[in-house]
Amino acid sequence: MKLLTAISVVAAVAAFVVPASAQDYPTRPITLINPYSAGGPADLIGRTVAEGMSQILGQPVVVENRPGAATAIAATYVAKADPDGYTLLIAGSPTHVITPALQKVNYEGIAGFSPVSMVANVPNVLVVSTASGIKTVQDLVAKAKVADDAVSFASVGNGSLPHLSSVLFQQRTETKLVHIPYGGAAPAVVDILGGNVDMGFLNAPPMMAYFSSGELTPLAIAASTRSEQLPDVQTMEELGYGEFEMSTWYGISAPAGTPDDVVAKLNDAINQTMQTPEVRERLTKQGVQLFYKSTADFASYLASDADRVITLINDAGVAPK
Repeated sequence: MKLLTAISVVAAVAAFVVPASAQDYPTRPITLINPYSAGGPADLIGRTVAEGMSQILGQPVVVENRPGAATAIAATYVAKADPDGYTLLIAGSPTHVITPALQKVNYEGIAGFSPVSMVANVPNVLVVSTASGIKTVQDLVAKAKVADDAVSFASVGNGSLPHLSSVLFQQRTETKLVHIPYGGAAPAVVDILGGNVDMGFLNAPPMMAYFSSGELTPLAIAASTRSEQLPDVQTMEELGYGEFEMSTWYGISAPAGTPDDVVAKLNDAINQTMQTPEVRERLTKQGVQLFYKSTADFASYLASDADRVITLINDAGVAPK
């Protein structure tokens, strides 16, 4: 009888302690893992959001860069971390969908994580060198239809969103293009500027200076809405090429099994952060579109994005490694 009483007391204490612990969260610094090198859009978004979260949660949110293996190093680290809300991931299609589909990884792309919030969207822009004389998407399509392989496109790697965007472009325009993969956006832009490659669907922020100088011409936005920084550039959908949502999105994910109330607290902190004028101005000035989604909406978007991206990967014929 005494043993049963003791067990009952311990169970009651445990039931009390767990919610109290979640209620007090966070009690120490949070680490936000960036799967890319410093200096890119993910770094800008991660550090901006981390600053706001730190103020709201009352604990430092520290961004730690863990690039490599097409985002698998960072994603694996977070997926294997304790699901306590103290290790988070700057998430995107590569971490959750593309990399797990194309190479062997030690984590589950979707099941291995608890979605927290979608935070931002970086539109991919269809660009050509101004020196090419191509002024519209129609001009580009006309050139491509002269003969198969008459137009080449740059990407930042097989299976990347710039690659898949051009695959979708070929489908919608009934053309056949030549794929030239690069190790990053910088060399791809250099070769487009130099006339070695005809076009590319690339992230807007690194190209804004070239748009301002007139060296690159933005032909269309591969997103559902126009870019605030390029308001006169129409979307592919506006130009008659159907739904063409191929933006690079960024969200925050936690390890699978993170308590719902901890996820909810993180989501609320992110939501408040994204509403502040300072954050909005800092991100939009750099070509980043605010794209906050709640936990449930983020999970729904992720499932839909996975279906769409996997279909394009299969259509592209990109073989898993």
